[in-house]
Amino acid sequence: MDFGKSFTYMFEDPEWLKKLGIGTLIGLLMLLLIPTIILWVVPFVALLGYTVVALRNVMNSVERPLPEWDNWGEFFSLGFKVFAATFIWALPIILLTLPLALGSAFIDQQGGAEGVGIAMLVCGSCLAVLWGLFITVLTPAIYVRIAATDRFASAFELGPMLAFTRDNLGNVILALLLLIVVGIIASFVAMLGVVAFFVGLLITIPLASLWQYLVQAHLFGQIGRYSVTPVV
Repeated sequence: MDFGKSFTYMFEDPEWLKKLGIGTLIGLLMLLLIPTIILWVVPFVALLGYTVVALRNVMNSVERPLPEWDNWGEFFSLGFKVFAATFIWALPIILLTLPLALGSAFIDQQGGAEGVGIAMLVCGSCLAVLWGLFITVLTPAIYVRIAATDRFASAFELGPMLAFTRDNLGNVILALLLLIVVGIIASFVAMLGVVAFFVGLLITIPLASLWQYLVQAHLFGQIGRYSVTPVV
Protein backbone atom coordinates (compact mmCIF):
# COMPACT_ATOMS: atom_id res chain seq x y z
CA MET A 1 0.00 0.00 0.00
CA ASP A 2 1.13 3.52 -0.81
CA PHE A 3 0.27 5.25 2.46
CA GLY A 4 1.95 8.51 1.50
CA LYS A 5 -0.20 8.93 -1.60
CA SER A 6 -3.33 8.93 0.56
CA PHE A 7 -2.24 12.29 1.98
CA THR A 8 -1.70 14.04 -1.37
CA TYR A 9 -3.67 12.33 -4.16
CA MET A 10 -6.50 14.86 -4.01
CA PHE A 11 -4.10 17.65 -5.00
CA GLU A 12 -2.90 15.72 -8.06
CA ASP A 13 -6.27 16.11 -9.76
CA PRO A 14 -6.20 18.90 -12.40
CA GLU A 15 -9.49 20.22 -10.99
CA TRP A 16 -8.64 19.76 -7.33
CA LEU A 17 -9.30 23.40 -6.47
CA LYS A 18 -12.87 23.26 -7.78
CA LYS A 19 -13.63 19.84 -6.30
CA LEU A 20 -12.20 20.62 -2.88
CA GLY A 21 -13.83 24.05 -3.02
CA ILE A 22 -17.29 22.55 -3.46
CA GLY A 23 -16.60 20.04 -0.72
CA THR A 24 -15.43 22.82 1.59
CA LEU A 25 -18.64 24.78 0.97
CA ILE A 26 -20.68 21.71 1.87
CA GLY A 27 -18.56 21.30 4.98
CA LEU A 28 -19.22 24.95 5.84
CA LEU A 29 -22.95 24.31 5.50
CA MET A 30 -22.57 21.40 7.92
CA LEU A 31 -20.76 23.68 10.34
CA LEU A 32 -23.53 26.25 10.21
CA LEU A 33 -26.26 23.61 10.63
CA ILE A 34 -24.76 21.93 13.70
CA PRO A 35 -27.41 23.51 16.01
CA THR A 36 -30.13 21.77 13.94
CA ILE A 37 -28.96 18.17 14.00
CA ILE A 38 -31.59 16.86 11.57
CA LEU A 39 -30.69 19.41 8.89
CA TRP A 40 -26.97 18.85 9.54
CA VAL A 41 -27.32 15.22 8.45
CA VAL A 42 -28.26 16.21 4.88
CA PRO A 43 -24.95 17.83 3.80
CA PHE A 44 -23.02 15.33 5.94
CA VAL A 45 -24.55 12.38 4.09
CA ALA A 46 -23.77 14.00 0.71
CA LEU A 47 -20.15 14.64 1.70
CA LEU A 48 -19.81 11.13 3.12
CA GLY A 49 -21.19 9.64 -0.10
CA TYR A 50 -18.70 11.68 -2.14
CA THR A 51 -15.81 10.16 -0.19
CA VAL A 52 -17.28 6.66 -0.61
CA VAL A 53 -17.24 7.16 -4.39
CA ALA A 54 -13.60 8.27 -4.07
CA LEU A 55 -12.94 5.09 -2.09
CA ARG A 56 -14.51 2.98 -4.83
CA ASN A 57 -12.44 4.75 -7.49
CA VAL A 58 -9.26 3.97 -5.56
CA MET A 59 -10.34 0.36 -5.17
CA ASN A 60 -10.94 0.16 -8.93
CA SER A 61 -7.54 1.76 -9.70
CA VAL A 62 -9.05 4.89 -11.31
CA GLU A 63 -6.15 7.21 -12.17
CA ARG A 64 -7.88 10.33 -10.81
CA PRO A 65 -10.06 8.99 -7.96
CA LEU A 66 -11.46 12.37 -6.90
CA PRO A 67 -14.98 12.31 -8.40
CA GLU A 68 -16.85 15.17 -10.05
CA TRP A 69 -19.69 16.73 -8.09
CA ASP A 70 -22.20 15.59 -10.70
CA ASN A 71 -24.03 12.59 -9.22
CA TRP A 72 -25.79 13.83 -6.11
CA GLY A 73 -28.24 10.93 -6.09
CA GLU A 74 -25.38 8.46 -5.77
CA PHE A 75 -23.68 10.56 -3.11
CA PHE A 76 -26.82 10.69 -0.97
CA SER A 77 -27.52 6.98 -1.49
CA LEU A 78 -24.04 5.73 -0.59
CA GLY A 79 -23.63 8.27 2.18
CA PHE A 80 -26.90 7.32 3.82
CA LYS A 81 -26.07 3.60 3.64
CA VAL A 82 -22.69 4.09 5.33
CA PHE A 83 -24.13 6.53 7.89
CA ALA A 84 -27.01 4.19 8.79
CA ALA A 85 -24.78 1.10 8.91
CA THR A 86 -22.23 2.67 11.24
CA PHE A 87 -25.02 4.04 13.44
CA ILE A 88 -26.62 0.60 13.77
CA TRP A 89 -23.26 -1.02 14.58
CA ALA A 90 -22.73 1.64 17.26
CA LEU A 91 -26.14 1.09 18.90
CA PRO A 92 -24.82 -1.35 21.56
CA ILE A 93 -22.54 1.41 22.88
CA ILE A 94 -25.56 3.71 23.14
CA LEU A 95 -27.52 0.98 24.95
CA LEU A 96 -24.63 0.51 27.38
CA THR A 97 -25.18 4.04 28.66
CA LEU A 98 -28.13 2.65 30.66
CA PRO A 99 -26.08 0.42 33.03
CA LEU A 100 -23.48 3.19 33.24
CA ALA A 101 -26.16 5.68 34.32
CA LEU A 102 -27.65 3.19 36.79
CA GLY A 103 -24.19 2.42 38.14
CA SER A 104 -23.54 6.09 38.77
CA ALA A 105 -26.87 6.36 40.58
CA PHE A 106 -26.16 3.33 42.78
CA ILE A 107 -22.75 4.65 43.80
CA ASP A 108 -24.49 7.55 45.52
CA GLN A 109 -26.52 5.11 47.63
CA GLN A 110 -25.54 3.64 50.99
CA GLY A 111 -24.76 0.03 51.79
CA GLY A 112 -24.43 -2.73 49.21
CA ALA A 113 -25.87 -0.59 46.43
CA GLU A 114 -22.56 1.24 46.16
CA GLY A 115 -20.72 -1.99 45.33
CA VAL A 116 -23.33 -2.90 42.75
CA GLY A 117 -22.95 0.55 41.19
CA ILE A 118 -19.18 0.20 40.91
CA ALA A 119 -19.53 -3.25 39.36
CA MET A 120 -22.04 -1.96 36.81
CA LEU A 121 -19.78 0.97 35.93
CA VAL A 122 -16.72 -1.24 35.49
CA CYS A 123 -18.53 -3.90 33.44
CA GLY A 124 -20.39 -1.36 31.32
CA SER A 125 -17.24 0.64 30.62
CA CYS A 126 -15.26 -2.47 29.65
CA LEU A 127 -18.01 -3.70 27.33
CA ALA A 128 -18.31 -0.25 25.71
CA VAL A 129 -14.54 -0.06 25.11
CA LEU A 130 -14.35 -3.59 23.70
CA TRP A 131 -17.31 -3.02 21.38
CA GLY A 132 -15.87 0.32 20.30
CA LEU A 133 -12.56 -1.34 19.39
CA PHE A 134 -14.41 -4.07 17.49
CA ILE A 135 -16.40 -1.54 15.46
CA THR A 136 -13.28 0.52 14.77
CA VAL A 137 -11.45 -2.48 13.32
CA LEU A 138 -14.55 -3.46 11.34
CA THR A 139 -15.06 0.04 9.88
CA PRO A 140 -12.91 -0.45 6.74
CA ALA A 141 -14.96 -3.54 5.86
CA ILE A 142 -18.21 -1.59 6.27
CA TYR A 143 -17.03 1.18 3.92
CA VAL A 144 -15.38 -1.11 1.37
CA ARG A 145 -18.29 -3.53 1.08
CA ILE A 146 -20.91 -0.80 0.65
CA ALA A 147 -18.69 0.96 -1.90
CA ALA A 148 -18.16 -2.26 -3.84
CA THR A 149 -21.70 -3.67 -3.72
CA ASP A 150 -23.92 -0.60 -3.26
CA ARG A 151 -25.93 -2.82 -0.91
CA PHE A 152 -26.85 -1.74 2.61
CA ALA A 153 -27.09 -5.38 3.75
CA SER A 154 -23.46 -6.02 2.80
CA ALA A 155 -22.41 -4.08 5.92
CA PHE A 156 -24.05 -6.74 8.11
CA GLU A 157 -22.84 -9.93 6.43
CA LEU A 158 -20.63 -10.79 9.36
CA GLY A 159 -18.84 -13.81 7.90
CA PRO A 160 -17.41 -12.07 4.81
CA MET A 161 -16.70 -8.92 6.86
CA LEU A 162 -14.71 -10.81 9.49
CA ALA A 163 -12.83 -12.74 6.79
CA PHE A 164 -11.97 -9.49 4.99
CA THR A 165 -10.80 -7.86 8.23
CA ARG A 166 -8.81 -10.90 9.36
CA ASP A 167 -7.00 -11.38 6.05
CA ASN A 168 -6.14 -7.66 5.81
CA LEU A 169 -5.60 -7.05 9.52
CA GLY A 170 -2.09 -5.62 9.11
CA ASN A 171 -3.20 -3.00 6.58
CA VAL A 172 -6.36 -2.29 8.59
CA ILE A 173 -4.38 -1.56 11.76
CA LEU A 174 -1.81 0.56 9.92
CA ALA A 175 -4.58 2.55 8.23
CA LEU A 176 -6.39 3.15 11.52
CA LEU A 177 -3.17 4.26 13.23
CA LEU A 178 -2.44 6.61 10.35
CA LEU A 179 -5.92 8.10 10.72
CA ILE A 180 -4.99 9.14 14.25
CA VAL A 181 -2.06 11.09 12.78
CA VAL A 182 -4.38 12.47 10.10
CA GLY A 183 -6.78 13.68 12.78
CA ILE A 184 -3.97 15.52 14.58
CA ILE A 185 -2.83 17.17 11.33
CA ALA A 186 -6.40 18.11 10.41
CA SER A 187 -6.93 19.68 13.84
CA PHE A 188 -3.76 21.74 13.42
CA VAL A 189 -4.80 22.90 9.93
CA ALA A 190 -8.29 23.75 11.17
CA MET A 191 -6.87 25.94 13.94
CA LEU A 192 -4.86 27.97 11.41
CA GLY A 193 -8.06 29.90 10.81
CA VAL A 194 -7.54 31.60 14.17
CA VAL A 195 -4.71 33.57 12.52
CA ALA A 196 -7.36 35.29 10.37
CA PHE A 197 -9.20 36.57 13.45
CA PHE A 198 -11.36 33.42 13.68
CA VAL A 199 -13.12 34.15 10.36
CA GLY A 200 -10.64 31.82 8.67
CA LEU A 201 -12.03 28.96 10.77
CA LEU A 202 -15.05 28.95 8.46
CA ILE A 203 -12.68 27.74 5.73
CA THR A 204 -9.98 25.79 7.53
CA ILE A 205 -12.32 23.63 9.64
CA PRO A 206 -14.46 22.27 6.75
CA LEU A 207 -11.40 21.98 4.46
CA ALA A 208 -9.42 20.04 7.06
CA SER A 209 -12.40 17.74 7.70
CA LEU A 210 -12.85 17.10 3.98
CA TRP A 211 -9.15 16.29 3.59
CA GLN A 212 -9.35 13.92 6.56
CA TYR A 213 -12.30 12.04 5.03
CA LEU A 214 -10.56 11.84 1.64
CA VAL A 215 -7.40 10.43 3.22
CA GLN A 216 -9.54 7.82 4.95
CA ALA A 217 -11.26 7.00 1.65
CA HIS A 218 -7.93 6.42 -0.08
CA LEU A 219 -6.57 4.25 2.73
CA PHE A 220 -9.71 2.10 2.87
CA GLY A 221 -9.82 1.94 -0.94
CA GLN A 222 -6.27 0.61 -1.02
CA ILE A 223 -7.18 -2.05 1.54
CA GLY A 224 -9.98 -3.14 -0.79
CA ARG A 225 -7.77 -3.01 -3.89
CA TYR A 226 -4.99 -5.15 -2.42
CA SER A 227 -7.22 -7.43 -0.36
CA VAL A 228 -6.24 -11.09 -0.38
CA THR A 229 -9.92 -11.86 0.28
CA PRO A 230 -12.55 -11.00 -2.34
CA VAL A 231 -14.52 -7.96 -1.25
CA VAL A 232 -17.81 -9.45 -2.46
